[in-house]
Amino acid sequence: MSPFPASKIPPNSPAVQSNDMAARDHIDTIGILGATFAALCCLGVSAVLSVVTAIGLGFLINDAILLPLLILSLLVTLWGLFSGWKRHRKAAALTLGALSAVALVVFSYFHQSRPLALISIAALVGASTLNIVVLRRQHAHAPHDT
Repeated sequence: MSPFPASKIPPNSPAVQSNDMAARDHIDTIGILGATFAALCCLGVSAVLSVVTAIGLGFLINDAILLPLLILSLLVTLWGLFSGWKRHRKAAALTLGALSAVALVVFSYFHQSRPLALISIAALVGASTLNIVVLRRQHAHAPHDT
């Protein structure tokens, strides 16, 4: 519980900074979830297709919908990774994310390969995790105004 009423919390307090940081840090995760869904549908993973059909969303199983969804989700992912890069200036997460995004599109649509698409998804998750680790290290070493 904060010693300040909600309207009296100083803007530079660690409580405000940590909440703001947490929201920005997980934008790429939302994109990864959408990209994973679109890629698995496109690759014809029967468990995903069954669930989508069972809940009445079978109309989504169409490349005309899945490709834009995949690209939009990957753009959200890359935007989140770029946002992290602007703060920590370590290119590894953004580079890994960009290469993985290209690979996911290629191996989901143009040269379908389920194992390589799954490796691309794992690499996107790795890029997001690396981004969060670097941001938390930077945040832990940054001086806080109190």
